[in-house]
Amino acid sequence: MKIRGIFLSIVVAIVVTASAAGQGSPSPLTIRLQPFLSGLSLPVQVTSARNGSKRLFVVQQRGIIRVVQPGTNVFTDFLNISSVVSSSGNERGLLGLAFHPQYSTNRRFFVYYTRQADGAIEIAEYQASSSNPNQADSTPVRTIITIPHPSFSNHNGATVAFGPDGFLYAGTGDGGSGNDPQNNAQNINVLLGKFIRIDINTPVGQSPAYNIPPTNPYAGTVPGADEIYAIGMRNPYRFSFDRGGTNQLWVGDVGQDAIEEVDIITVGGNYGWRVYEGTNCTGNDPTLCNPSNYIPPVFQYANAGARCSVTGGVVYRGTQNTFPNGTYLHADYCTGEIFTWNGTTQTMLLDTPRLLSSFGEDEDGEVYVTGLSGTVDKIVRAKASADFDGDFRTDLSVFRPSEGRWILLFANGAGLIQQFGLSGDQPVSEDYDADNISDIAVYRSSNNGWYILRSSNSTVDTITFGLEGDIPTQGDYDGDARADVAIYRPATGTWWIRRSTSPGNFSAVRFGVATDIPAASDYDGDGKYDICVYRPSEGIWYRINSLNDSFFAARYGIEEDIPAPGDFDGDGRSDLVLYRPSQGIWYSFLSANSSSLATRWGISTDIPVTGDYDGDGRDDIAVFRPGPGAQWYILRSSNGSMLATQWGTTGDIPVPRYDAP
Repeated sequence: MKIRGIFLSIVVAIVVTASAAGQGSPSPLTIRLQPFLSGLSLPVQVTSARNGSKRLFVVQQRGIIRVVQPGTNVFTDFLNISSVVSSSGNERGLLGLAFHPQYSTNRRFFVYYTRQADGAIEIAEYQASSSNPNQADSTPVRTIITIPHPSFSNHNGATVAFGPDGFLYAGTGDGGSGNDPQNNAQNINVLLGKFIRIDINTPVGQSPAYNIPPTNPYAGTVPGADEIYAIGMRNPYRFSFDRGGTNQLWVGDVGQDAIEEVDIITVGGNYGWRVYEGTNCTGNDPTLCNPSNYIPPVFQYANAGARCSVTGGVVYRGTQNTFPNGTYLHADYCTGEIFTWNGTTQTMLLDTPRLLSSFGEDEDGEVYVTGLSGTVDKIVRAKASADFDGDFRTDLSVFRPSEGRWILLFANGAGLIQQFGLSGDQPVSEDYDADNISDIAVYRSSNNGWYILRSSNSTVDTITFGLEGDIPTQGDYDGDARADVAIYRPATGTWWIRRSTSPGNFSAVRFGVATDIPAASDYDGDGKYDICVYRPSEGIWYRINSLNDSFFAARYGIEEDIPAPGDFDGDGRSDLVLYRPSQGIWYSFLSANSSSLATRWGISTDIPVTGDYDGDGRDDIAVFRPGPGAQWYILRSSNGSMLATQWGTTGDIPVPRYDAP
């Protein structure tokens, strides 16, 4: 009765909180860097072959390309050309990698580097081994093009990429020093300070090793170098094509002293350098400062304070709704700030400690960043389970069946009571509307109804899905950032999933036996829940990985254990985690380093309630201790401290809850 008195005393104070903190106001876009790789040497690019293998490739500046298998953070050497690459000077080295659009059948790829002998820019063709797809033949097929470079070590460009037209594009720097002393960028007879475009679908042995696309602006008899696509670049270090319907070529052109700019490159365009830096006339050639002769940046920002060098990025077209579709991501190398551009506004989303050398996409369009000090991180939306107020921290939440009430305590001390549900309902809170806020929801087995109170607009969605005896296993199985309605049917050992991407269809997968406990979570780090069961009679976890439909089995646990999976090491993959009531011990098998950890935290009557209560991107060990003065005990991963809070009473069901109903 004392607990209920506390609840009633706060209900008036939180009437406004109900809409401001989780029931009607979407949470602002907040991102995190999720550690993916470390221990690299000067990584300058991360990319994929887009051949269905789901592998990632990391270019290291001193001449080695690493390959990473899907679902792992283990890398091996794909190609080592350090003997031919010049890495003297901080802007030289192996800088770019592009896979042929038909790589899956022809195994061809192309690298962009500065040559050891003289610092010239070279693009060369290599081929993956016919016997081992994770290794490349160390001998080049041929050199495609060599571009002489002055003795200055800076402004070498970096990126090489295939456009939607099938041609190979490269962005070259102006030759170095400062203010383009040789005026290369405006000279149509040299290839420095340019975008070039060539057709490399030519027979091996042909000289030169490429043809000229006939629509290049100086092709044929037109005065100027045939290879040129656009002119007036200072150092277009990173560029990318929008993989969406626009196919636009976006580039970050590094400024001199005042302006960092982002351009959309079109055939025949002149982007102003060295006459203009952004929209500022430089004074290098004052008589040429006529803005109508040049294409201005899409946007620019001041080279001021610690900001010094734009790192061009990508237009987001991923599957996991990490950003609004069409958002352009970019960074400042010196500050480590990650920005977005939405067509009108540049917004700084995250200030990182990294020297951000590039952005890259996996085959699903999700975005990674390389840190020159040796890291690759995945950019993910900040989120937490049972987060009802959108602060990216799990809230203390219980569902009281006897009253059909949800009783929530937010991390900021505010609370909320929401009438939603009936006696016998099971709480199935998840983010069903993709607004970064968990929705209040129940599963009513008496009529197989799912009732979802959407936090985005306070409407109720009612879905009939399931049978008597089914166990709800809600989660994001299709990777669109919206929870799917799903159940595990012990009677037949079958999973039934209604994906939000195709709500008119459902999938049925026979995987399990009657005594199994469903333990679905994202174990392979692809943004989609994997079908998984824990079989107490054997102490074995059985799983189907959504990444590649592979099967996994691991002996970890005993019959009495309760599975409570979560990402305790912050690597983006759920760990095998169990709570053993008889000992009050948590047993964790961490995916990041395959280590086991045992933590004493709880007693026999406790219910595990794994969640990210401190907002550090890693799940915390936590238990709900039922009783008249129900307690929550949380071991914070961020600092190792304990949080103990009285919240709830006898009969309450904590959310999240991991023991099978």
